[in-house]
Amino acid sequence: MNWRKILIGTWSWKRPFYSLAAIYLLLSLFAIFFADRLIFPAPGSPYPEDRSHFSSLNEGKDRTAIYSRPASSGMPTLLWSHGNAQNLSHLKSMLDSLNQQGFGVIAYDYPGYGESHGKPSEKGCYRAITRTYQHLTETLKIDPQNIILIGHSVGSGPTSWLATQEEVRGVILISPFLSTFRTVTHIPLFPGDRFPNHKHLPQIHCPLLIIHGELDQVVPFSQGEKLFRLSPSLHKTFLAFPHAGHNDLFLQGDFNLPEILREFLDLN
Repeated sequence: MNWRKILIGTWSWKRPFYSLAAIYLLLSLFAIFFADRLIFPAPGSPYPEDRSHFSSLNEGKDRTAIYSRPASSGMPTLLWSHGNAQNLSHLKSMLDSLNQQGFGVIAYDYPGYGESHGKPSEKGCYRAITRTYQHLTETLKIDPQNIILIGHSVGSGPTSWLATQEEVRGVILISPFLSTFRTVTHIPLFPGDRFPNHKHLPQIHCPLLIIHGELDQVVPFSQGEKLFRLSPSLHKTFLAFPHAGHNDLFLQGDFNLPEILREFLDLN
């Protein structure tokens, strides 16, 4: 019995193409059904015991946990969308520091993160940021022209999307990507891609600031540059940090976020 022929089959010039097609099909199925597990590695960090300024919007499966502090008179409010390996507990000290500078701050957790209910997904993030924006404008009566959207890493996805849906004063994207799949493939390759920022940026006309580390090995620096070029905004700025990567950008000595915000908003 020819086991080699049974296991491998008869050689044909078509076989490499069949093999490639089979590999592509398997990768496509993985991308469609399992990508969310890689995109949203929800951390298990609990919120601090001090519950002041923590609250939630809605209840049940639609519960969205938020952390919110009001702005000083005449100062804008920052609506923050965090990275994929963070939750509100990681942001608290930074948001408190920004609030001490006079900025209003509000951040929300994605479904399945922190004390937000549900399973994390692209659409779930869109719903969560929409609830948070509506809380600002409808419940807290904050003028949209006093709201600045900030999206860090995966947070650039819901931030860019919301900017195409609602009025805001400005948008700040930190280490943003063209889309989640393109951080790896660089070109459109698989179905089911998430957070297509490259489709949203051409629709954003408000003031825009993009910040990216040149040594970023998670989201290529070139993707932040391309998003900047895609924007039709007449008031846009690109800040490059030559010695920063993806996870150490906020640790750079020249990364002074309050000063960056004040300059962007012309508050100096």
